[in-house]
Parts: sequence; C-alpha cells; structure tokens
Amino acid sequence: MPQTDQLPATGELRSDAVSARHLVFFVVSAAAPLTVMAGFAPLAFLVGGQTAPVGYLAAGLVYALFAVGFCAMSRHVRNAGAFYAYVSRGLGATVGAGSALVAYVAYTLGEIGFCAAAGLFASVTLDDLAGIHLSWGVCAVVLGVIVSVVAYCRVDVGARVLALLLAGELGLLVALSVAVLAKGTPEGLTLAGFGPSGWDASVLGSLFVITFVVYIGFEQTAVYAEEARDPRRTVPRATYIAVALLAVTYTFVSWVLLMAIGPGALGAALTGDPSQLVFAVNQTYLGAFMTDVMQVLIVTSFVAGVLALHNAGARYLFALGRDRLLPAALGTTGANSSPSRAVLVQSVIVVVALAGFGLSDLDPYTQVVIWTNTPTLVGVLLLQILTSVAVIRFFARNQTDESLWQRLVAPALATVALAVVLYLVCSKMGLLTGLGARDNLLINLPLAVAFVAGLARGAVAAR
Repeated sequence: MPQTDQLPATGELRSDAVSARHLVFFVVSAAAPLTVMAGFAPLAFLVGGQTAPVGYLAAGLVYALFAVGFCAMSRHVRNAGAFYAYVSRGLGATVGAGSALVAYVAYTLGEIGFCAAAGLFASVTLDDLAGIHLSWGVCAVVLGVIVSVVAYCRVDVGARVLALLLAGELGLLVALSVAVLAKGTPEGLTLAGFGPSGWDASVLGSLFVITFVVYIGFEQTAVYAEEARDPRRTVPRATYIAVALLAVTYTFVSWVLLMAIGPGALGAALTGDPSQLVFAVNQTYLGAFMTDVMQVLIVTSFVAGVLALHNAGARYLFALGRDRLLPAALGTTGANSSPSRAVLVQSVIVVVALAGFGLSDLDPYTQVVIWTNTPTLVGVLLLQILTSVAVIRFFARNQTDESLWQRLVAPALATVALAVVLYLVCSKMGLLTGLGARDNLLINLPLAVAFVAGLARGAVAAR
C-alpha cells in the first residue's frame, strides 16, 4: 500500500488552491455558528442553566489542546484523508484503514443529517415568508443537488460560497450581541455562571454532550493540506484561528443570550418551545425584519455545513481510492484537478439517501437528524483519540524538532480529555437521541461495521 503522505500516479489534487482563510471558512462553516446558537444553545441552557457558556469554553480549550499535536503532525503528513493518514503513520496501515472508513461514514451521515435539517428549515421558511408549500424531502434533495454542483467546481469556488454564507450568519450574531449590550439587559451583566462554585459535575457531564458536538468539522484544515498554499504554515495557522473563533463565538454569544433573557428568568423562558428562544430574543432586540433574515440565514448556515461535509467526504473517497482501499477510479482527478469522480459518487449517495428519507414517514428532526448526526459525533471523537495516540507514537519513532509539549504532553492530555468526553457522550446519549440503550447501539452500528470492514481491507492490502 502506498505511503499515506505520497501522491501516487492515479491522481493529484491541485496545489496552491486554497489559503489559510479558505481553510477557516471550511472549518467554521461545518460548525454552522448561527445554527448552533439558534438550535443548540436553548438545549444547552435547558441542561446547564447559567453554566452553558462554560460548556462551550471547556470544549474550545480541549480542542485547542488537541490541536497542538494535530498541527505538529500536519507539518509532516499531507493527505486528503487527514485522520486516516495520521493514524496510519502512527498506528499502522491496518488501523488506519479502519479509521478511514469510520471517518467516511461519520462525515457522510453528518452531511445527510445536515441536509435533512436544511430541507426542513427551508420548507418552513418558504411557507412562512413566501407562502410556497414544499415538503422537507423535496427541499432537502434540491439543496443536496445544489451543493453537489458547487462541490464539483474547483475547491476555491466552494470556499468563496462558504465565505459569503459565513459572513452573513456571523454578521447577524454580531449585530444581535451589539444590540443586547447597547440596549441593556433585564438583570444587568454578570459573570456568575463562570464561577466554579456554581458548577455541578453531573450537569456539566450532560452539558458537554451538547457543547462538544458543535465543534465537529475540526479536521477540515488538514483535509485540504494537499490543496493548500504552504501547508506547513497554512494548516496549523488556520486550525488555531478556527478553534479560537468558534470558542470565542460560542462562549460570548451564549453569554450574551443569557444576559438578554436574564439568569433569573431563564427557567420561565424555557418552559415554552425552547427552539424559539433565540428567535424571541432576536425579535426583541433587532425586530421582525431581522428575525425573518435569521430564518433565511439558518437555512444557508445548514447549507454551508452540508457543503463543507460534502467536500470532506469526497476527499476521503479520493484518498481511499488512491490507496486502493476502495476502487481506484475514485482516486483520480478531473480537468480542474479536483476529485470529480469522488464528488459525483458522494453526491449520488447523499441525494439517494435524502430521497429515501423524504419518501418515508420519519420525522426529519427528531429521527433523521438525530439518527445520522449522533454517530458523527461518536465517530469523530473516536478518530480524535486515535489521532492523539498516533501523534505520540509517530514522534516517538521519528526524530523531529517538535518540542516535548507538542509531541507528547499535549497529545497525552488531549487523549485523556477526549476519552472522558467520549464516555460522557456514550453514557448520556439518550439526552441527544431520546432512545434506549439498544436503539442507541443500533444507530451507531454503521461505525462498528465500517471499522471492521476497514481493518479487513487494510489487512488484505498490507499483504
């Protein structure tokens, strides 16, 4: 099997295609900040109360710790299947093959879930604002096709689209924050929620299930390493910027929302429909027009996340095809040096899945989104743990100029922290899914099947 950081003759991605800011767009768009604040922040408040901003901050700090080893490794390995390449170089090609299929399945399920949610919000928005009645399934399929067309174009075209969409959603969050702080809050400003004396360990455990899921998309910087300008500098810089931007945005905006509601009134505000909480705050401080704008931007926020995940899934297919773990045709590039065949295959898989779900009687939000996105969180956390261990082993066997902090201390601490988070996610999974232990096991079964299949395929390829 070829070395994971080499480019075989089957295809080569266009280098010097994306800059550090493009990489930031891919990562932050996958995280969908506006969607997180409008859709997940109310749930975080419901579980964690005043400590919800602490959950976002803690997740940001853990991922900043993980980024130390991740970025150190990125200076030595360039591959479109980032986690796959890192695990292969540190833990061996067979384990790497297993992790590759887990990564592909996790990102593809995440894309299907995001697109289903985008279709649901698009259906509601069209009905509310234009009186057009389309089912969520039809909207999801149309959005899936649009994303596929954009993804088929050169990678920098997708980056420009993401930049435009991301600017809109971040601009609205900034406008809302400024309006809240300028107009004043019902109970004044307080940082009491950040005080350790008010933390409850059992509450924080459940809260972390929600706050860690919103950082998914972290790997996006390294996925584009082969297409980046000066990747030894670009990938680490973009990774740290993206993590810092997400941590600051989530922590600050969730605190502003808490202040706008009032800590003392939070319980009463959550007794109604929590999903409307942020819309109500926006209505109070920015008015009806900007609330309509928020509805539209939430749809585009989901679409941006779908595009980022589509690119990641296609590049995993490309890397797996190039290394002969999947059909070699997937590892070829088109006229624009993009993984065109992998993009087309990814598009067919996602659109067909969306059409199937759309024709079913399943609820798009409580069933389709939950059943697809929960395994994404579990898979990504598992891959991050394997990557941290792989970083330690890689630097133990290779003499480099990385410091002890970069090659051992930070990755070891990240391994422990992420393992604790994965345990909390698995033990508190019912909080996300509303399912029992057996059903939770079933929705995560594709990850186990993918890992075993990858191990078997990797073992055959190694022989």
